[in-house]
Amino acid sequence: MGNLRDRTLVQLQPNPSAVPAPLRFYDPELQNSLNAEPFDADRFQRARAKAKRLNTAYLEGISALGSQLSKRTLALFADPREPMFDSDLLEFSLGDSLQHATVGSRRRRLELTVRATFRSFDEKTLHLLTYRGIKALNLNVPIERWFDMGRSRIDSLLAHEITGEEIDLMQHAFLFVSGAAISITCEQIRWQTKRNR
Repeated sequence: MGNLRDRTLVQLQPNPSAVPAPLRFYDPELQNSLNAEPFDADRFQRARAKAKRLNTAYLEGISALGSQLSKRTLALFADPREPMFDSDLLEFSLGDSLQHATVGSRRRRLELTVRATFRSFDEKTLHLLTYRGIKALNLNVPIERWFDMGRSRIDSLLAHEITGEEIDLMQHAFLFVSGAAISITCEQIRWQTKRNR
C-alpha cells in the first residue's frame, strides 16, 4: 500500500456545456438604465423599446407551445403581470420518486421528476412547478458572486422564460439576482398556484 501523503485527489471538472445559456428574451439593459446615475431618459427609452420587442417575440413563441401546455399553465406563462417576478425560490428538488409518498407506498416505475416552489414578492402566493420527461437539467451557482455579495443566497428571481427546444420538448430557464441560473429541458410542465397560509 502506497504512502497516503503521495496520493492526489482528482476532481471531475464541470462540463462547460452544462452551464445554462443566457435568457433569449431578457436584456439586462432595462434594469441597468433604471439604476444608472445620473438617470439617462434616452437610454431608458431605448431599453424599454427593446424590452417590448423582445416580449412580443417571446409571447409569439409561447403561443406556439399551446399544444404542449394546459390552458392554465399557458395563461400563467403569458400573463403580462409576470406573476413570479421578484419571487423567492423556496425549494428546488429532483429525484426519481418525487411523485410517490415516502412512507408505505409501493414502488412504481421510477422517473426523474423536478419540482420548484416559489413564493411571490407579496408573500401571498406559492407557485408550484412540476417537470416530467426530463431531458436535461443545468444549474450554475456562481460562488464567487456569493462572496462578493457577502452572503450565500440564490436571491430573488430576476427573469424566467419558456421556449420550445425540439419536437415535443420545452426549456424553462431561470435567472436570479445572485447570478445563479437554472434551465430544465423536459416534455411536460405543470404550474399550479395556491395561497400561502
